Amino acid sequence: MQEAIFVKRDNRFRAEIELNGMLIKAHVPNSGRMAELLTLGARVWLRKAQNPLRKTLYDLLLVEKDGFLVCLNSHLANELFAIWLKKDKLIPFINYTSCYREKTIGKSRIDFLVEYQNYNYLVEVKSVNLVENGLAKFPDAPTERGTKHLEELSTFKNKGQRAAVVFIIMREDAESFTTHDMMDPLFGNTLRQALSLGVEAYAYKCSITKEGIDFRGEVPIIFKG
Repeated sequence: MQEAIFVKRDNRFRAEIELNGMLIKAHVPNSGRMAELLTLGARVWLRKAQNPLRKTLYDLLLVEKDGFLVCLNSHLANELFAIWLKKDKLIPFINYTSCYREKTIGKSRIDFLVEYQNYNYLVEVKSVNLVENGLAKFPDAPTERGTKHLEELSTFKNKGQRAAVVFIIMREDAESFTTHDMMDPLFGNTLRQALSLGVEAYAYKCSITKEGIDFRGEVPIIFKG
C-alpha cells in the first residue's frame, strides 16, 4: 500500500487524493458518510487497482484517526465474519454444520445462513467505522436497507429459527457499541424491537495495520434512554 493525503470526496465512491505530490482519483469502497474520518489532510493508504482500465486506478483502504488505523472497505466485514466463523472465534456461532452466503429471504438478500443440526441461523453483518469517545455507532448515514434487513430477521425469528445482526467495528479503539439514533432513529428503534422479539445482536472489533486485520474480541452493546 502507498501512503497519501486525503483532499476531498467527489461523491460517495470517488475521492481526490494527493499521492507523491500529484492529485489523483481513488475509489472509496464504502457508501457511508465518514465525515469525521475523511477530512482534508488526513493520512490515508491506497492500493493500486488490479484492472488498469478502471477509471480510478487506486482503492482508498485505510485512514488514520486519533493514532489508530481505520479500515474503510465495508465489504471486508463479511469476509472477516466468514473467517472468524470458520476459526471458531465467534462463540455464539460455534459448532455449525454448514454456512451459505447471500441467501434470499423474503424480499431481502441476507448475508449468511448458518446451519446447525436442529435449527438455522440467519445472520446479517454490518461494517462500523464511526467511534466517538470509545463508543462505536451505526449507522453513520440513514439506511433504509439496514432497517429492512432487521425486519426480515424479525420475520425469520418469528418462524421459530434464530436470527442475528453482527456489527464488525473496523478499528481497535471501540470499548462499546450503540445505534446512532441521532443519525437514523428508525434503525435504532427497529433494532430494539427486533431484540424484543428474540433477534440477537453482537459487536466485535478488530485491530488494523498495514499488514492485515486481527480479531480483538466482542464489545458490549448498550442503549441510551
